[in-house]
Order: sequence, then C-alpha cells, then structure tokens
Amino acid sequence: MHKLLLLLIVGLALPACAQVFDMERNRVQMAPLDGLMRFHTGDDLRWSEPGFDDSNWPLISSERTWSEQGYKDYGGYAWYRFKVILPRDHRQLGLYIPRIPTSYQVFADGKLMGSFGGFPPDATVYAIHKHVVLLPGEAGGQVEIAIRVWHWPYWAMYYGGGFTGVPRIGDAETLNDWAMLQDKNAFWELSAQNCSALLCFLYCIAGFALFLMRPNERVYLWYGLLGFFFFASPLVRDYASFHDLPFFAESGLADVLAAAGFFSFVMFTWMLLGARRTVWVWAAGASLLLHAALWILPLARRLPGSADNLIFFVIDLPSFIGPLVMLIQGVRRGDPDARLLLIPVGFNTLANWINDLLTALVAAGNSPSKPILAFWTQTFSWPFPFGLYDVSVWMIVLAVLGIVVLRFARSRHEEDVLKNEMEAAREVQQVLIPDAIPTVPGFKVESIYKPAGEVGGDFFQIVFTPQGGVLIVIGDVSGKGMPPAMTVSLLVGTFRTLAHYTQRPSEILSAMNQRMLARSRGGFTTCLVLRADPDGKLTAANAGHIPPYVNGKEIALENGLPLGLAAESTYPEATVNLRPNVQLTLLTDGIAEARNSSGELFGFDRTAAISVQPAEEVARAAQQFGQEDDITVLTLKFEEAEVRHAWAGPGGDGRIGAVFVRGGTRRRAGPRPDAGRCNAFPYREPCQREQ
Repeated sequence: MHKLLLLLIVGLALPACAQVFDMERNRVQMAPLDGLMRFHTGDDLRWSEPGFDDSNWPLISSERTWSEQGYKDYGGYAWYRFKVILPRDHRQLGLYIPRIPTSYQVFADGKLMGSFGGFPPDATVYAIHKHVVLLPGEAGGQVEIAIRVWHWPYWAMYYGGGFTGVPRIGDAETLNDWAMLQDKNAFWELSAQNCSALLCFLYCIAGFALFLMRPNERVYLWYGLLGFFFFASPLVRDYASFHDLPFFAESGLADVLAAAGFFSFVMFTWMLLGARRTVWVWAAGASLLLHAALWILPLARRLPGSADNLIFFVIDLPSFIGPLVMLIQGVRRGDPDARLLLIPVGFNTLANWINDLLTALVAAGNSPSKPILAFWTQTFSWPFPFGLYDVSVWMIVLAVLGIVVLRFARSRHEEDVLKNEMEAAREVQQVLIPDAIPTVPGFKVESIYKPAGEVGGDFFQIVFTPQGGVLIVIGDVSGKGMPPAMTVSLLVGTFRTLAHYTQRPSEILSAMNQRMLARSRGGFTTCLVLRADPDGKLTAANAGHIPPYVNGKEIALENGLPLGLAAESTYPEATVNLRPNVQLTLLTDGIAEARNSSGELFGFDRTAAISVQPAEEVARAAQQFGQEDDITVLTLKFEEAEVRHAWAGPGGDGRIGAVFVRGGTRRRAGPRPDAGRCNAFPYREPCQREQ
C-alpha cells in the first residue's frame, strides 16, 4: 500500500518538472516541445527575466490553444515560460514557433530574440506566419524561454489563443528545413484553390485577348475581368499563408477582389444573355461597394466573427442570386447558353451558401460543424486534397469557358455568313448598276458609282422613251447588306417594267411605292424620277431624294414621302426647261454626308458648288474629303446641235421610230426588217436606217 502511494506521488510530481527540456541528455538535431509549460494571463515585462519565480503559475500543454485548456473566450496578453538545457557542443540553435494569432515576442534569458506582429496601444492585427527564432550561441547551460502573446480580443470568442501547433527546438538549419517542409505541405493543401486560380488566370488571358480582337463585344471584357479577380483573390490568400501581413489588409483585399469577381460575373451573365432588367446589376454593384466599405471603415473592422460572417452573407446575396435568376429566365426563353450554365451556377451558389454557413457555425464555436466543414472542403485526397466546394468552382469555370468558346465560334460563323451575304449583295448591286451608259441622241450623259466599304443601297437606271427622250431614276435604299440589295432589285425591276407603259414620273413613283409596301419588310427608299424630252423639257417627281442641281442651284421640287412609308403618298410633278449645254446633276446623299477626320460634313453648300463639275470630279472631291457611304453622281446635258422630233413609222405595225436632224442631214431611225423587237425596253442601242 505504501509502495503504491509512493508511485502515485512520483507520477503526479513528474508533470511539475515537464517544462524543462534537456537537450544535453537527448542529443537530437530537433526536438518537439510537446510537454507542459508555465502559463499566466496578463502582462508584465519582468516575467521575461531569468530567475523569475513562476512556480505558482499553472501548467498547460503546448499542443493545444489556451482556449481548449480552461481559458475559453480569453483575449489579451498571456505568457508562456519553460527552460531548456543546451548541449555543450552545438551549432546555432533555434526555436520553431508555429502560427500564433495574433502577435508574439520571444525572450531568452530576458533578451528579446524576435518580435512578430503589433501590440497595443496601436496594435495591428496580423496573420502571423511560422518562424524560426535564433537562440543565444553560448554552449552548455540552461536557458529560460519566455513567450509573450497578445491575442486580439475580438477573435477570442471564435479563435483560440496561443500555440496552434507544437513548437520545436534544435539546430537552426534543421528547423529551417522543417519550416520549408511545413510550407510545402501547406502549399499542397492549397492545391485545389491554386488549381481554380490557374483556370481563372487562363480564361482571364483568353477574355482580354478576345476583347482586343472584338472590342465591340464587351461581354469578353467582363469575362476577362471576372477571371482576373477570381485569380487575384486566392493569390492574395496564398501570399498571406507564407508571409506576415496585416490581417485586414490581406483578408479585406482578398474579399473585395472576390466581391469584384462576383460583380463581374453578374455583368458577364447580364450581357451574355441580353437581359433587359438591370436590377441585379445595380444590386451587385451596391453589394461590391458595401463589401469594400466594411473593410475600409474602422468601425466595421471590430465586428464579432459571427456577425461578420452573417453580414457578408447577406451583402453577397445579390451577387449569388442575380446570375441564377437571369439564367432561369434565359432557360425559359430557350437560350442555349443559359441551359449550359444554369446547373454549374446553381451548384456553385448552393456550395457558397453551405460553405458560408459552416464557416459561420465554426466561427461561432459550434464544434459539430468542424468535421462537416472539413469534409465539405476536403472530400477527396487524390491527386491533391479537394472538396465538393472546389468541384462546384471548377464546374462553373469550365462551363463559362465552354460558353465563351462556343459564342466565339458562333460569332465567326455569323461573320462568315454575313461576309458571304455582303459579297452576294455586292454582286447583285453591281448587276443592277449599268456598266455603260447607253448613247442617248441629243443628250450627253455621264455617271459614276463609288461604293463604300459595305454594300449600300444606291441605284440608278437610264432608259429611252418612245418619243426619243430619256427616263432616269436615281435612289437610295435605307440599310446595308442583302435586304437593301433585294429592295434595289425589286425597285429596278418595277421601274423597267413601268417604263413600258408610262413615262410620267409621278405614276412611276406611286407604283414603286405600292410595290415596296407590298413586298419589302420595313425600311424606306428616297427616289427621284426624271424625264428629259427631246426638246430639253424636264419633268420630275421626287420621293424624299436630294433635288437635282442646275448651275449650282437646286431645282425647286415638291417633296413627297420616301417610298415604303405610306400607301396614300402622292408625288407632284414639276417641269423645267433645260437650256442647251447646261449641266443637270443628280446625286445621292453620299456626297453631302462625306465626313473628314475631324468630323466635319461635306455639306450641301459644297455639294451645290461642285455640282457644275463633271461626274468624276464631283465623286473624287467627296472621296478625298472622307467617304462614308456609297457615292452616285449622274450628269445630263442637252446638246444644242441636235433636235429630235417624235415620228411614228408608216409601217402600219405601230412601232415607233425617230427622225434626227444632224448638221442639215436628215436621217430616220426606225425598225429594220431583221431587227426583231428592236423597240423593246430598255433600248441599249438605237435602231437606225438610212432613208
């Protein structure tokens, strides 16, 4: 019985001496300090001095935080003290200190060997990294180690104070190798986060490259921005895992970058789906501003951990819910991009909520939530630790990448289709624009057509009248591409058909207007029809087109509405006499709307001034000024030397001929026996026969 009692007393007495670590007897290069240490709350710098009597201090383990050993919710100063017996012959010794929140100092025999973080009254909260502190170089003897810790009171209720791992003592070089090994393990634990960051970096580069290629498609800009922010946020957290940084600078910057990433994702989704309502954009923008304000305002920095998590969860709701709602609406509209993105975004949104909820529960001290959070964040261990939350991030990253690739492919296909359509429209327009102006007896006609870079809607036609005159139409169809080219085809065909039956400009315009209203799909056309008779008499009707110019002045015409706007439109005719050798100029608005590099328009004053020049000179002047639209110029002169008279041939078949007087010699132009239907419209060459 006495022996048993003696053994019990010895067993109880052993822990009282456990704070002395004998490096002389235990010859190892590195030893864990996993025993008991003297501990005391409060602060007094005399507690760092050698020989201080700490025998009345309680003992706690160095393997756990003080919050787990009876000092729950304690924040402020606290001291650890223990003794180390150094070997007689040793190299430089060091003390490996694992991460300690928030700040600490290391004393050896009363000398300050290292200080990390900030202390009151102007304390800065740091996320302290692991450190190796060098110990005094004396050989042999005993060293008293004192560690002064300051734990931020606002963290005390949620994060334990003191050691978060076992400190070690030994050869400084060996401890440095050990610290590097711990960093490698920590980096391995961050592999899932870094993998996500790498993916975000790749599509950040892709997004900016696509935006440079297509600056008008801003969806690629937001794609690149969200990749940048979601890459930069974990990069900041990675850096903080291996360097001492002020906590609010590190965590605040990382959170604001993440919030900016979520805002960019809202903008990307909004522009990708072409959503009309901007409520989620404004809500996400307000969320980003509040997120930044909470980290900037000093009052917000002192929020308790649980309140902090709850507030940020509520603030981030618009950024989480907005894309989900827009995608659901897009799926209802049948948008293929929305269908591809909905499931990954939904899973990621759920994952974010679960992650925030578990983190808030753990921060509030809910112990059962810790293993659930660990499982959620590290479900799998190969090829590196990752969890369901990481899977949700990768799903959304890959889905967004796939959508952008498909969108780019669709854009290229649409561009190819548009290019082919523009080529076809150009070919149609070239066919409809006369290659050569037919010889018109008694008139000198010149024309020039200068298309712009894109297919426009300019057109003109010249046909003979049975009386020996000429009928001219010039116009401009609104829009560009194949639809205007088809409208031009419709109008040209209508004009040439009508010329068989009537030469009245008003009737021709009215019929063209009705045909355009019946066959076209929107748009309008400005058009001018003019008939020049053999005696120089001009009859014209205008449908919103630029009036003709004579001697630099506009001919006064009453304007009707452009074609294709109203069925009841009327087009009054005006008649003027063109004097011999005086030039009549017809043109499209590509002349007046030419614009130079400073944005100045060519204008109607310049147009009127150069209208007396030949057609080639008029077009060249507008081109040199700065062409932006198709340019069409047509000039007509009544030649004084020729006078034509209508003449009906006596052949009895009712066909029409013409009698010319040229230099006193009389000739009759009429149908030849082998001419077939030489009077068919439009005439390309006059049928002539000497009398």
